[in-house]
Amino acid sequence: MKIHRAWLAAIALVPLLHACGGSSGDGDGALRLVVATDAYGALDLYSSDTLLTSNVAADSASSYVALDADTHTLKLKRNGSSTTVSSSERTVSSDTSHTLLAYATGEALKTVFLTDSEDAPSAGIAKLRVFNASTEAGALDVYVTASDAALSDSSATVSSLAAERFSAYSEISAGSYRIRVTGAGDKSDLRLDLDGVTLSSLQIGTLVLTTTPGGVLVNGLFIEQKGSVAARKNPSARVRLVAGAAGNGTAAATANGVSLSSGLRSPTVGSYALVPAGALAGSVTLDGTALTLPSATLAAGSDSTLLVTSASGAGSATLIADNNKPALSSSNAKLRLVHGVGGLAGAITLTADYSAVATDTAVNSASTPAAIAAGSAIRLEATTPSAGSALYLADEVTLTAGKVYTLFMLGDANAPAGVLRRDR
Repeated sequence: MKIHRAWLAAIALVPLLHACGGSSGDGDGALRLVVATDAYGALDLYSSDTLLTSNVAADSASSYVALDADTHTLKLKRNGSSTTVSSSERTVSSDTSHTLLAYATGEALKTVFLTDSEDAPSAGIAKLRVFNASTEAGALDVYVTASDAALSDSSATVSSLAAERFSAYSEISAGSYRIRVTGAGDKSDLRLDLDGVTLSSLQIGTLVLTTTPGGVLVNGLFIEQKGSVAARKNPSARVRLVAGAAGNGTAAATANGVSLSSGLRSPTVGSYALVPAGALAGSVTLDGTALTLPSATLAAGSDSTLLVTSASGAGSATLIADNNKPALSSSNAKLRLVHGVGGLAGAITLTADYSAVATDTAVNSASTPAAIAAGSAIRLEATTPSAGSALYLADEVTLTAGKVYTLFMLGDANAPAGVLRRDR
């Protein structure tokens, strides 16, 4: 394998298309829309109040349209809507093709304006770059290797690519590769693993890394300059087992062929494991007795908790969706409550420094994550109306800005146990 410069990123899952749809031939420029998010449905593109292209679906591109060489107010609206969800001033150059790339991060629709004029590489070579479109994922490393290369023995082709930043183009010999994305500086923190990525001679492409439902893993979208767009969704989800049964019961589980734990003694919060996305299949036991595995689908890029609890001698397993996206404000942390106290007569309320974080959270469920000011010596208290004293009380808690936490209340009503876990 011959890598030129130090980098790689995108694709050849689709044949190289040489036709671009170009300009009108009168010195105009050309513009297309690429949608790299499904959070807003199909989008319509306007220049001021003039419709340029409509109904562009997620993970797809419109055709190029001719546009005057000038500065334009480009607006995006949900298909058929009159409400603008994104607006930006962009300058279209004469006799030049451009791409407006729309992506979602930080709970907002954003755009970046690309000039599709990178010079072609030599025969037998592809040109590639990466765009990290996910503030939720943070800085990322990208590895481009042979399929069977051990990640532990590989050097990053892109290092510490910050959110909403592009790498430089690099040249790489045409061939088949494996692209792996990790958290910056941590090879054990695998965020995306794509094998069998074909890089073709003369290709010029960009790999866009986009936010997933869980906020930690990323999806991929390959864009060819003046060519096709191909989505490469994350093939994995993350699942962890939480043993919260009474009497220090031991839980074990598998999910989609992956062992979450062969034996986790309550009260314990297990670590996330990468499992194939899709319909949940496997097994879960409590003290060797089989429980019913929840009927659910693990969405690509999602995070979930498989919570095992017990009440009146009977065990149960519940799948809880985890939102591990950091708070929008960089000075805040995120905190939620998971109620897994079996046999408790009431719901649980959680406060931080006497302000409500979660109110009336029912058993075997989670509260909505709340953004709170980060700091040290924070007082956390979990209470329920049926108990005369706090179920959990800690007054020297440190919550770090940008981190995500869960307070798990586990066990049974006679001996509830609180486990505070940093989820990311």
